[in-house]
Amino acid sequence: MAKPARPSPSLIPAILALLIIVVIGYVLFADLQPSRTEHTVGPPLELEEPELETVDVEGYEPAPARQQVMEEEAAIFVDKLAPRPEEQQVVTVTEQQGEFVRHDGIIAIPRLEHRNTTIGELKQDQSLTADTPLTLHFIEHERSETTLEQLAKDIDDHHQIITIEQADGNLISAPLADLLKNNDLDLAAAVTLITEHKHTQQMTAGELANTDIAASQQVIATINRGIDELSIKNIIKSGELPDNALFYLHRVSQADVQGLWGIIQQGLIHRFRQGLSLEGVATNRDLVRVTIPADADEPLPTGLSSFLGKILSQKVQSSYIYNFSTHTMGHDPNLIHPGQQLILIHFKPNELKRIYVFFAEQRDDQAQSFAIQH
Repeated sequence: MAKPARPSPSLIPAILALLIIVVIGYVLFADLQPSRTEHTVGPPLELEEPELETVDVEGYEPAPARQQVMEEEAAIFVDKLAPRPEEQQVVTVTEQQGEFVRHDGIIAIPRLEHRNTTIGELKQDQSLTADTPLTLHFIEHERSETTLEQLAKDIDDHHQIITIEQADGNLISAPLADLLKNNDLDLAAAVTLITEHKHTQQMTAGELANTDIAASQQVIATINRGIDELSIKNIIKSGELPDNALFYLHRVSQADVQGLWGIIQQGLIHRFRQGLSLEGVATNRDLVRVTIPADADEPLPTGLSSFLGKILSQKVQSSYIYNFSTHTMGHDPNLIHPGQQLILIHFKPNELKRIYVFFAEQRDDQAQSFAIQH
């Protein structure tokens, strides 16, 4: 039996396979080529830079250094401490505040009399004219009924010293806390609280007749007997000092318990802290001033004198002490009399500038240290 003939193979599957391979290859090849469109631009563009306008700043100066600013402030501050002669200003020196005066300046010193008296005695004083100025210092006592038990509720600070009068008239002054702990006192018993009120009044002798202060009221009266005008040059009697020399003047009073050292120290502290309003300087501040610490005159930790301490020591020894009652000059720093003497401390302008700059630099150092703290 004859075998059947084998069928010839078909080319269709091979052709389809080849087409698939070609398509896949085309897709892969197309993904690898960068997809970009190039355009030929001709001729090439030329970009022109804009012309900038030249600005000429005339008179430009760099900002001055801080040290220069402080020195300029110091110079103007010292120059304005005392009025110039052309201002024709007479400086009045009172017991309340010292003043700076130039060597060629004129001062006015009120002739003051201090007297312990009563309102009734002042009214009868025939030496007082109707327009004689008076300053009266006196204490009034207010009395109110209460108990220690109630005072403990009314007074927050139990360490405050109070004065009470018991029913038998016995007066006791002590811290409230001590009275509350006293077993001999009945906290619920009635007592009289005596409170002091200090008063200061200014008036003329003619106004005493209309005052409502009791005639028996004890007062310390300051009586202004007039004003004496004096020339600093005539007081100093020295032709060696230039007219730009400055003097700090202070009228000695009962409050000057620390002597000349304390007078000069407090005068500098107050005047430099009080400051001055200066136009065209320190635009960010209302006043040009520096703070001198209260302990700036204390010795340094090394035992050496401080900057201010050296100045005060030298000024105490070179001070002028003028007695305007006897019109005599002295130089003994241990002999000062309240109500009679005028202290004159000579300063060169450069000395005061150094003081200003020294403490202004300390102010800046402290501000910088504070600013960098985290």
